Amino acid sequence: MASTLRAFVSTLFAAVSAVAQNDIVPAILNGLEGGSATSIPFGTNQPVRVQYVYDAEELPWTGPRLITRLSLRADNTDPGVTTFAQKGFLFVTVLLSTTPVRAGDSSSIYEDNYGNDALVVLDNVPIQLPAQPVVQGVRPANIDFVLPQPWVHGMTPVRPNTPQSANLLVEFRIHSQPTGIYRIDNIGSCQSAAVPFGSIGPACASGGLQLDLQPGASLLAGSTFTWTVRNVVPSGPAFLYLATQQAPTLFGIATLPMPVPLFDAADPLAPNPALAQVVPTMRYGASDCWLNVQPDISLFALADAAGAAAFTVSMPADRGLVGASVYAQGVGYSQTANPLQLVTSLGKQSTFCGPLGVARIYNFGSITATSGQRSLGQGAVIEFH
Repeated sequence: MASTLRAFVSTLFAAVSAVAQNDIVPAILNGLEGGSATSIPFGTNQPVRVQYVYDAEELPWTGPRLITRLSLRADNTDPGVTTFAQKGFLFVTVLLSTTPVRAGDSSSIYEDNYGNDALVVLDNVPIQLPAQPVVQGVRPANIDFVLPQPWVHGMTPVRPNTPQSANLLVEFRIHSQPTGIYRIDNIGSCQSAAVPFGSIGPACASGGLQLDLQPGASLLAGSTFTWTVRNVVPSGPAFLYLATQQAPTLFGIATLPMPVPLFDAADPLAPNPALAQVVPTMRYGASDCWLNVQPDISLFALADAAGAAAFTVSMPADRGLVGASVYAQGVGYSQTANPLQLVTSLGKQSTFCGPLGVARIYNFGSITATSGQRSLGQGAVIEFH
């Protein structure tokens, strides 16, 4: 019986390891910086207990995953500038667990987040943090923790009337460490680069200035996000058009492919003939101005004395939005710009970059502390081997 069990386990490990590879968690940060840096847990001379919970959606694997080593990435916030000296020796314990607890439901009490397979895989071992030279781009994950015995994530049996254990918990306990600055790559603030799209011509301006649509820097589910339309007529009305997709045609009308000119190419002061058939009240044109968004939502605001109109929108708290985009366009009223008395901006696409399903619980000063400070959307970027 014992030999049969050993053979089964050996076969299982072989099958799992056959598909294993080096994987970054969270998966979306493969080849990307985490967006922030942290001195937790290595940038102090104190004992530290820190625990990370990663939702299953953040993992680049499904099903069981054999783990033989995990590696952290040092910070490289300023590529070509940031460096860290070697630091050691530190004495470190590492615990791994498959857990039914999701990041959003995690507790500030460490043990409340453990799954049934929670296991200390490294116990109070000495390590040195390697020196980090100047590099361009994302650093390699070279702060290594090699496991003396492999550990498998996702092998916890599912019990009746209990949630499936598919999330990952990683805990580091720093028993002791010398003084020294040493930051690691951390999931935190993320950047949503604004991507322009659509059309605009030089004549689409008011007082010689074109509308400038400026989206915020970080589009996060569950947070607010602000678009600012600049160069509006001072104290004048402005609109923001928002859409969740780029429509190929306006309202499905084949004769109105997006973007739609708000003028007749043969006579820019006259309306677009195809658009005028759909909107009979549109009797005039707006030279060089284009409708770049088929709006799902239209928002109104008055510009301030400097000609800036701000639109702040609360975003749904849905992790499924990460990776989805919002398409926006600004529109302003101007009596002097054209007969239609409207000017438009280029479109700007912003993509939800977070928050990711990650939680961090940490405590400075004691590795035996039973609870710590809990932060959602914060956590280390880890490579698993």
